[in-house]
Amino acid sequence: MKKQLLYATMALALMGGATGCSDFGDVNNDPEQMTPQVMDFRLVFTHALTQSCGSDWDAWRNGCIYGANMMQHTTSVDWAQGVFYTFTNDYSSSYWGALYSGDRAVIRNLKLVMDQWRDDPQYANDYQMCRIVRAYVFQRMTDLHGDIPYTEAARGDEGIGYPKYDAQKDIYMDLLKELTEARDALDETAGCQMGAYDVVLNGDIKGWKRFANSLLLRVAMRLTKVDQTTAQQYVKDAFSHADLLIDDPANNIMVAHPDGQGTDDSAEPYGKIFSHEDTQAFYLSEYFINELKRTQDPRLCLIATRCDNPAAKWGDEGFDYGDSSDPDKLIGMPVGYETGDGNWSIKSAPGYPGENFRSYYALPNRLTYARPDVPTMWVTASETQLLLAEAALRGWVSGSAEDYYKKGVTAAMQQFSLYPAASDLYAQWITDANISAYLAANPMGTGEDAYKNINWQYYVTTFCDEYETFANWRRSGYPELTPVNKNYPSCETNGEIIRRFRYPINEQQINNANYNAAVERMGGDTFMTRVWWDGGK
Repeated sequence: MKKQLLYATMALALMGGATGCSDFGDVNNDPEQMTPQVMDFRLVFTHALTQSCGSDWDAWRNGCIYGANMMQHTTSVDWAQGVFYTFTNDYSSSYWGALYSGDRAVIRNLKLVMDQWRDDPQYANDYQMCRIVRAYVFQRMTDLHGDIPYTEAARGDEGIGYPKYDAQKDIYMDLLKELTEARDALDETAGCQMGAYDVVLNGDIKGWKRFANSLLLRVAMRLTKVDQTTAQQYVKDAFSHADLLIDDPANNIMVAHPDGQGTDDSAEPYGKIFSHEDTQAFYLSEYFINELKRTQDPRLCLIATRCDNPAAKWGDEGFDYGDSSDPDKLIGMPVGYETGDGNWSIKSAPGYPGENFRSYYALPNRLTYARPDVPTMWVTASETQLLLAEAALRGWVSGSAEDYYKKGVTAAMQQFSLYPAASDLYAQWITDANISAYLAANPMGTGEDAYKNINWQYYVTTFCDEYETFANWRRSGYPELTPVNKNYPSCETNGEIIRRFRYPINEQQINNANYNAAVERMGGDTFMTRVWWDGGK
């Protein structure tokens, strides 16, 4: 993969160079245009794939400082934004900036590739792969913000400098169409040109069909609060292709980072942040740890660890890989505190252990999540089977909801086999006996308890996929998180947990008319303005 990342970086440099004039090369090639003569578009797609994982820019800000902290997977005494629901523009809008602009500009790069391959028979399957990735990143973007530039996004080359914002409802209807069409158009009897350039599935067309169909299920289930008719229609459609719904962690849609470094974008983004960029800023919350202990979850020791020296960075001689040998010593940090001596000082937290608190509370495990060389999960067997459990509970698909629940939980535990450095921990904790005991002690249940338990499991398995955690929490209402003190001075939500991310402030200046139309349609641009599928306008 490191070679492909190198190629993708070179492609990005070439893209920049190709926009300037030159006296060299074939005079019949227009250096102002991106053409096959000046660019291998497979490299552009590779770059889009790797950058669709996110980078430490957005994962650090939208993902950790806001997402993981406000969802109480983690908490922090160093970053107030997600803990106390305060606003910082560059952090709230970091995913927006990364996907729409800058060096990453995933939306632009996908459009470049799709424009090139749309009518080229050799790239028929590759084009459909682009459509699926485009749907994946656009769903995340609209889930975070609501109405966003979609149909006119990245069309500056067509003279559209100020794109309109599409209504989220319209975006979702198009995502359902795009994924259905892409899944059905992919031809397993034909190959693709991407091959090894494909850092997600290495050109496996059946795998791409699974990606499309399992993502279709996710998109459809997002509509359960506002449009159950459409949700049920597309859930049934996805279920009618049951062989294309991921049911084994070996078929997870993910990007591996076997050569990931803590100093560049070859790394898994959350792993880079936790192990190199901000090593002692994000602690497992007391709520998360205590629930894992209460349910006697064997995943606890693969999710959390305790470090005597949490400050050292990955690659430093003193990097501390942590100790997960004793679950009783894995203590979650209380939520709603900060450093200093003020009203919310960590020194006033119940059970405050003293000045050594950073080596007392549990951090993300440094053999699984907190390393740069682990995979980024996009769509997994555990998520897919848990969504099927809820769909079956609603009567939308056949089969036993309890069986899907068991498969989802089992897959979530077995997923840790994909973290090679944790093989000893995996062998110790994720045994058939432990899985069976856990399922016996934590059944799906019935009625509202069943919905609660399914979505608790979804919450656990989406740790470090915080955009998905945030979206499913808003959709399902579970887990039932307790907000922090509303009296924090710069809290913008009256003490309620954020429901969406605000638009970048500069959109008010540079794209004012379209921004204002979106804000009027949505009913505001605040942290508490609800997106369409969350019961907003």
